[in-house]
Amino acid sequence: MRVLVADDHPMYRDALELYITRDWPEASLTAVGSLEELDALAGQPEVPEFDLVVMDWQLPGGEGGAGMDRLDAAGIDAPVAVVTGHEDAAIAREALTRGACAFLPKTLPSVALVQMLKVVAFGGSVVPADVALRMAGALAPPSALAPETGGLLTEREREVLDHLSGGATNKEIGRLLDLQEVTIKLHTRRILRKLGAKNRVEAVTRARDLGLLGGG
Repeated sequence: MRVLVADDHPMYRDALELYITRDWPEASLTAVGSLEELDALAGQPEVPEFDLVVMDWQLPGGEGGAGMDRLDAAGIDAPVAVVTGHEDAAIAREALTRGACAFLPKTLPSVALVQMLKVVAFGGSVVPADVALRMAGALAPPSALAPETGGLLTEREREVLDHLSGGATNKEIGRLLDLQEVTIKLHTRRILRKLGAKNRVEAVTRARDLGLLGGG
């Protein structure tokens, strides 16, 4: 099983090699750190055959996704898993549209990441649930998110969101809804993922723009 890793961060490449060789000992890695190195690899008299390509979306020497074009030009047709720090729904959609079989955040736990790479190598496709939800939210027009149901939000999540908009803490929300604080944390995390928000303030702002708050 031959794996090509294209990423410009040496520490991440080393970590990825450690993860893969630890959990997937039959895999052998070839690493490049830029589009130039990828071109040099492709320019060899006999281009190596790979079973999987693990590629950062933004490689030095070109715009985001340029590596996908270079793979095509080199005749490397192995399945591609884009592993990136850019968890933007639009980028995920572009990567998958251009032929990637997976769009994986670098923040994934190492064991989960390797298992997902195995799925891709053996013909599958993988997009983590939180990324898929952001993609779904990005694709759906605001009107598709019915204010009375909250669209992707459950009734309980909308209740938590309403209290978040008032600045209440997890403990305070738990007391108001008669739920444990850890449960409120889980609801809050799901709300952030579904709205594609990085924090509570951004979640409340997006929810208000979509008409999801009690105050409309």
